[in-house]
Amino acid sequence: MFHLGLEPLVNLLFPLVCVAGFLLSIFWNPRIGLYVLVPLLPLQTVRYRLHAYPLGTLFVDLMLLGILLGLKRVGLPAFPKTGFNRILAVYTVFTYVWLWRGMFHLGSAPPLWFDDRRLQDWKNYVVMFLLMFLTVSAIRTKRQMQLLLLAMAAGVFLLDKYYLATMSGRDFSQFSYATRYAGAMGYAGENGFAAFQAQIGTFLLGFLLSAPGLLAKTGAASLLGMTVLCLLYALSRGGYAAFLFGCLFLGVTKNRLILAGLVAFLVSWQALVPPAVRERVYMTVSEEGLDSSAASRLGLWEEAMQVFDSNPVIGTGFNTYAYRENPGGFRDTHNMYVKVLVETGVIGISIFLWLLWKMYRAGRRLYKTGRDPFFRGLGLAFAGLMASAALVNFFGDRWTYLQVSGYTFVLLGLVVRAQQIEDEEEEEEHEETGPERLDEAPSPVPALWSEGIEPEPAESNVHSQRYH
Repeated sequence: MFHLGLEPLVNLLFPLVCVAGFLLSIFWNPRIGLYVLVPLLPLQTVRYRLHAYPLGTLFVDLMLLGILLGLKRVGLPAFPKTGFNRILAVYTVFTYVWLWRGMFHLGSAPPLWFDDRRLQDWKNYVVMFLLMFLTVSAIRTKRQMQLLLLAMAAGVFLLDKYYLATMSGRDFSQFSYATRYAGAMGYAGENGFAAFQAQIGTFLLGFLLSAPGLLAKTGAASLLGMTVLCLLYALSRGGYAAFLFGCLFLGVTKNRLILAGLVAFLVSWQALVPPAVRERVYMTVSEEGLDSSAASRLGLWEEAMQVFDSNPVIGTGFNTYAYRENPGGFRDTHNMYVKVLVETGVIGISIFLWLLWKMYRAGRRLYKTGRDPFFRGLGLAFAGLMASAALVNFFGDRWTYLQVSGYTFVLLGLVVRAQQIEDEEEEEEHEETGPERLDEAPSPVPALWSEGIEPEPAESNVHSQRYH
């Protein structure tokens, strides 16, 4: 597997591990299902190996079912109370109702069963919301969070290892579309692969800047190096822009040295990257104007906005653009925000942007208020990932693909769970202290509190202990 000499062993053990993970999730511990499923989320072509076996095409759904049943057996909720319950419930119902709106627009069959392609796409989208809830419910401790992050790192490592082994034999002396490759991410395509690498690269950089411990920093730095190299070879201008924007965010938020490094790279990048990368960047604009790819995107956006103007409030219906007759036969607007506007109107884009903002704010809050260094690092890294995701979706739909955004929602689950642990421990400390003792204790910073300014936690107060 992935040029490691494990192909015969993998063919034998891979389906057995998946079946064992399903059964152990139900009858032993639901976390096992997460540890098996999560590394495989970006490895779509690897999951294709299961299609040769009975129910293999339902691998992701069955693993999620096993985790759900395991949670029920141990008395944990499938949908724990979080700050995202309301918005995800509203968005799920809204997008399904808008499937029916799309039925009338397209004149298609009702979206009642999963033989309907539009309903399949909707189900694969909202499954990512379920991933967040299951992660929050099944992962209970900091140690379990670290194990799940290791499982995710294993998935990224295999994805990168396979990609770099394949691309090492290709010629990058000049740009060619034939050189590009989507790796193990399947139909997400080359740009989807680049979007994933840009987001994960930003996350790893943020984690490297904040996470405690030499081992964690070494692992994050090693994986970051592989990820950046994969992104470089992906030859995606949107991916490059998203990662650089993520670096800018982390430089402004955490460490000004990142800004210095960013400036140094922008000054010298032409001497550092292969000729194919330089050509790919420079071909965006030439003496003749925009290249065909950039020009076609502008044309798509202009045409899509004309469709939006005819249905500005409610749009044409969820997942309809791909089934219309579009210029050049394109099935995507090549801009997620334009796509949401066209399909769901002002109502849909408002909910979508609200969701993105809440996800970013969850990471930002954990970074700013968390007392555990590991949790603070997780919060910063996730906020950076969301900044990168916000930009990369200007260049296409990089949001609704499970193999691209599945990790985003698992990481959101970890951020939410970390914040719950922080809040629970703070509440326990407050109960142990008691209101009487609080009244008697002198305020260490009366001037700051009187002005309503909350001080940063002191270093001595940082706690050492704080989941197809």
